[in-house]
Amino acid sequence: MDNSTQANSLSASVRVYRALLVAYPRKFREHYETQMVQVFRDSLRDAYRRNGTSGVIDLWLHTCADLLVTALIERITERSQYMFSPKVVLWGGLASVLGGVLWLIAVAPSSGWVPVVLAVVLGLGGLAGLYSRQSGQGGRVGLAGFALGILGTALELAAILWGSASGRLSYLDRHPTFSAPAVLILSLGMIILGVGIVLLGVTSLRGKALHRWRGLPLGLGLLNTLGGMAFWLMYYLPMSQGRNPWALWSLIGGHVIYPAEYGFNGVGVLLGLGWIGLGIMLATEANAQVVPPAPASA
Repeated sequence: MDNSTQANSLSASVRVYRALLVAYPRKFREHYETQMVQVFRDSLRDAYRRNGTSGVIDLWLHTCADLLVTALIERITERSQYMFSPKVVLWGGLASVLGGVLWLIAVAPSSGWVPVVLAVVLGLGGLAGLYSRQSGQGGRVGLAGFALGILGTALELAAILWGSASGRLSYLDRHPTFSAPAVLILSLGMIILGVGIVLLGVTSLRGKALHRWRGLPLGLGLLNTLGGMAFWLMYYLPMSQGRNPWALWSLIGGHVIYPAEYGFNGVGVLLGLGWIGLGIMLATEANAQVVPPAPASA
């Protein structure tokens, strides 16, 4: 690649990066856009000089991932001042209860994916209520937990909607290899969502934001994380190898079970009960005062 072509390519990359910065809030861009563009331009030149085109691609992959996370956090930070309200906690609690009920409905035979989609969406209300209940005392850890919760929820929805539209979630038993990518994204979304709820649970415990059932958010987060790992083990691993996770297991006496189906139903029931418990807790504590953490002794 000659110098003029190289310069044009790097210049185009910088223009694309500058355009992507619109994901950040306006005030953030006013303060940091010039410096961020300059750092990216220098990093781009260095990456091309060291590793050529592969270095540029690698830089873009890391840059896009970082931009997605940090822009989301900055957007949440900008709007968080409007979130710390008893109304947000109350409505978030009600949404969480309804989402939990839908999780219980989703385990019924032939319920389809609609109850799951609605349950996942309503879970965002529970996340917002839990984050708002901390009244701004969660700090960066609470904010990171909220952001990860939103990201995990988005991945779950993307996996379900994409998998349903493409047929990848409609033929899990007949075309396991074809369906495996959607299941992998769904599992990853559950794990990320679980980690986010765990962080919110930790900050709620540390800041004494909850008066009753204080360990429930932490337990719900661990349940989502373990559920995502179980989906990965029970569904994705055999499906990625072309095996049907719904294959029958024979037991003594001629009885048979569907291990994958029972696994989904078990996780769904536990998630439903967990979201219902979280919603009741938030709704009943919406107007309660948050106990500030005790100052450290000298």
